[in-house]
Amino acid sequence: MLDQWIRRRLRAVAWKQWKYGPARFAELRRRGVGRDLAAQTAGSPRGPWRLANSPALTIALPNGFFASLGLASVAARRPA
Repeated sequence: MLDQWIRRRLRAVAWKQWKYGPARFAELRRRGVGRDLAAQTAGSPRGPWRLANSPALTIALPNGFFASLGLASVAARRPA
């Protein structure tokens, strides 16, 4: 649960860093989001926290992206 919150927060921070609609659209397209979904998300009036849970940002910044950056999981791993 905490891992999900942290990843969502990081997606919201990335959304804020992209600043404006054209830059957001370009960044989403560069990261593999379709044209229509990227345009709809980049032009959305919703706030960063709400958009961080959107399909476009989940595609652009998947869980594997954060793992590749070295983001450690805080969840306790159970032995198999």
